[in-house]
Amino acid sequence: MPAESASPGHPEPDAPSDEGHRAVKLLMLDGFRIVVDQQSLSIPLSARRVVAFVALRGRSSRAEVAGTLWPEVPDPKAQASLRTALWRLRQLSRHPLIIGDETLRLDESLDVDVNTLVTAIRRVINDGECGVDQGLLPTLAAMGELLPGWYDDWVLLGRERLRQLQLHALELTAQQLTCEGRYAEAIEAAMAAVRLEPLRESATRVLIEVHLAEDNVVEAIRRLESFRRSLASELGVEPTAELVDLVRRRQTVPEARRDLPEVLRLERGRTLG
Repeated sequence: MPAESASPGHPEPDAPSDEGHRAVKLLMLDGFRIVVDQQSLSIPLSARRVVAFVALRGRSSRAEVAGTLWPEVPDPKAQASLRTALWRLRQLSRHPLIIGDETLRLDESLDVDVNTLVTAIRRVINDGECGVDQGLLPTLAAMGELLPGWYDDWVLLGRERLRQLQLHALELTAQQLTCEGRYAEAIEAAMAAVRLEPLRESATRVLIEVHLAEDNVVEAIRRLESFRRSLASELGVEPTAELVDLVRRRQTVPEARRDLPEVLRLERGRTLG
């Protein structure tokens, strides 16, 4: 959990006074920041946690926020801590950050990086393989971690949700780029998915499909062998027959079993046996 700030900070004294029209951003990838007109606000930890929780969970009752963020203290004290955190937020800026009485939510004017990214990712997923927004690839490939250094259960759940969305979008992007014959970019997208989750078979399958589409059978075999070794070492399991068969169908070396890579010999032995 990040360390508590010594004291709440304030915007620059000569910043414009009309905060109602300011650009306010909440950034939670690669760290936590609230930026008002390019000026970062220094926010104490308790207030940061309230903002982050409401941003990730959406509309939340005061009881839920207080009980989740201060679970080790009695309810009255947790509610008091929440009131203090909300008061501190109001002192930092005249622009509202969290609004609502019994139900808390972010002010609609906040530009939240996670929400913007999730909306774009969902558009990729909903459009399917044939309609992927490929312009998102650089962002997907280099996407930062959600609230690094935070280990609360609600953060870990949000982080895993975002990671799964990222993986699906990268795989779909790689498939669409492969269909268009843009193999170098397809490999970039597929490799980003493999780096994110090396033991995820769907990511490795997409990468192998790119290699096969550009007739790089040897690269496909190498990737399959590398994946097989990783699975055996980490989990003690083998790739699925479907993945092995994907490469075996394109195998061009002599049919003698001794000439096949080990993973293909094993699969052929099962088939013939």
